[in-house]
Amino acid sequence: MVITGKAGSWDHYGLQLDAGGPLNAAGTLRGRVVVDEDQSHSFIDYAWDKTRNLYAALDYDVTENTTVGIGISNRYSRSRPMFVGYPRYEDGGDIDLPRSTFTGSTWNRAKNDQTIFNADVTHRFNDAWRFRLAGVAMNEKNTTVHQRVVGPILPDGSGMDYGNFGVDFKSKQRGLDMSVSGNFTALGMEQEVVVGAAYSKLTTADRFTRAWESGGNISDIDHHRPWQDIDSIAAASGYDSRSSYDIRQKGLYGTWRVKPTESLALIGGGRVGWYDYGYSARGATTTSTTSGKFIPYVGVVYSLTDNWSAYTSYSTVFEPQTERSLDGSLLKPIEGNNYEVGVKGELMDGRVNTSLAVFRYDHKNRAVNDYDAGFACDGWYCSRASGKVRSQGVEAEISGEVVKGLELYAGYTYNTTKYLSDPDNQGAVFNTWTPKHMLRLWANYKLPGMMNRVSVGAGVNTQTDTISSDREFKLAGFTVWNARVGYQATPELSFGLNLNNVFDKKYYVPSYNTLSSNNYYGEPRNVMLTVRYAPKL
Repeated sequence: MVITGKAGSWDHYGLQLDAGGPLNAAGTLRGRVVVDEDQSHSFIDYAWDKTRNLYAALDYDVTENTTVGIGISNRYSRSRPMFVGYPRYEDGGDIDLPRSTFTGSTWNRAKNDQTIFNADVTHRFNDAWRFRLAGVAMNEKNTTVHQRVVGPILPDGSGMDYGNFGVDFKSKQRGLDMSVSGNFTALGMEQEVVVGAAYSKLTTADRFTRAWESGGNISDIDHHRPWQDIDSIAAASGYDSRSSYDIRQKGLYGTWRVKPTESLALIGGGRVGWYDYGYSARGATTTSTTSGKFIPYVGVVYSLTDNWSAYTSYSTVFEPQTERSLDGSLLKPIEGNNYEVGVKGELMDGRVNTSLAVFRYDHKNRAVNDYDAGFACDGWYCSRASGKVRSQGVEAEISGEVVKGLELYAGYTYNTTKYLSDPDNQGAVFNTWTPKHMLRLWANYKLPGMMNRVSVGAGVNTQTDTISSDREFKLAGFTVWNARVGYQATPELSFGLNLNNVFDKKYYVPSYNTLSSNNYYGEPRNVMLTVRYAPKL
């Protein structure tokens, strides 16, 4: 059993209980229960969140070789959130609002209810071969009624519109997966195989409405406009969208791993998929079907030494999309190729792990917001296929205990994305919120001698600038420092104090930033105290 409690800035409190173990003397029946309660206000005025997560699972050994498992989880969340953040000035300039600024109304509210049930059966034929059947069912409901503000904003603060939005989204997901896996030796080579079949189904029932009111000023946001619900918003605007998705996927898959030599491993596999997509709205249904699409994967791993290996991999991409174009049709699936080459190894007698990878993804038909069409798709942006895009770069990581008591982690990513072929954005950046350079560092030191129960840590995350999704302005890069002090009071009881954003850096989080909205501040300086108790029962 583990009990974890936390308390931090903005009245942030949490308590988690995680208990599990055998439920009978033979140990053939095992259970686990997790209860997680979390509630918090925010650095943003009026905003708050309360969330409860429950999880329970049982595993039972029906025979020595057959295990049945069931699990159920529930998420219950209630909040007063802020939606779409802040607008910008019409020339792209930062309005520089206080980070506590709330753009919603006191009647902003959101609910999330999610229940997941899963079950599986595993049968071990022998030490080498096994069969597994797993199923999952998820029901989820998301509702929100909220005020948002949009621009762009004129120099005197005018130009702001209020939007009243109501959302009621219901979804059901069902899935089955069946596989046989095993390892064997043939032709003098060690081999592993997995073959299986999968089925999934997603259905939704969605309601969406909004109403606009002009004449606001960013320097005098009204948080107490008349109370609204989804029906009152629909009645005021005359706009009440009802829509649904019906998405079904079937597939057969397999992987094969073989070692022709002690140093060389070859991996191959693929999936054959069948996809049926349907979208219904305003009395009409749009469908899309793909049959027998094969998606291969190949990889090679070569052991250079006992501690170092090199690898390369190639896979194709076929990813159906649910986004719609201005004419109401579903976008074509994403297609493309993924390539990666890298090395992994150990240093200092295995205490330090390192990796270096070079990657390239060439995709076409990826969905992007169609800003020229405005809010023409159920009150939001339609989408369009972007043409051919490329993402490529380098990832490097090193982590481990470099000297006694000192653990270091360093990670660096260089990534560029651009349109290779597009009628509007040829040669431009594709993923506008992906920085070209990103560096992550963290060090943790366990003090020596009489102070060996104390550990101190510090780190930094830094990234270069990005551009807005509407390509109208740049978002500055930023550097955020964090620190931590830990204390192991007893083998069962520990304390941790985290100080985040040590220097209180004010910055915008890269996202779907536009002149009109979706500009969010990162969290100001804040603290979190965590207490962990793991009694030995």
